[in-house]
Amino acid sequence: MAASPKHYVWFLVYFCSLLIIIQGAKYVSNLGPLCMKCLCHASTSCNVSFGCQRGYCGPFYIPRHYWVDSGRVTLPDDDPDRDNAFADCSRDYMCSQKIVENYMAKWGMDCNRDGVTDCNDYAALLFYGKDECEKSLSSTNFGRRYATCNPSSGIPLLV
Repeated sequence: MAASPKHYVWFLVYFCSLLIIIQGAKYVSNLGPLCMKCLCHASTSCNVSFGCQRGYCGPFYIPRHYWVDSGRVTLPDDDPDRDNAFADCSRDYMCSQKIVENYMAKWGMDCNRDGVTDCNDYAALLFYGKDECEKSLSSTNFGRRYATCNPSSGIPLLV
């Protein structure tokens, strides 16, 4: 007896859920790979060798309080209480991406009040933080870089 399509769907849902649990990843609606690449591009032109300047670190230009709000993510086998845990994670692309994902999972909201939480809202959250994300990005360098790759604009990211 062959399995029905319904059984395959349930298997895929179960399997994907298991993968998310095993990897400790969080699913954040509308925060896909194109959005993450664009957020990185808007932050530092996705400069993965960007160190720390004025308290902001890594390719996503993450401040320490953002890291704390995201759950103090660390590199594998690191201790969040270690002095350089924040800087080391923020300078690593995959670890800093996890910081952004956790922050968006915790604080994601419809910042521009257009009825959908999407990459435009995540860009404002990344730049302004949870308390001021309703502000416009248009007059900022971040906003100008974001406009060149905004996933909802249909412009392909060429970085």
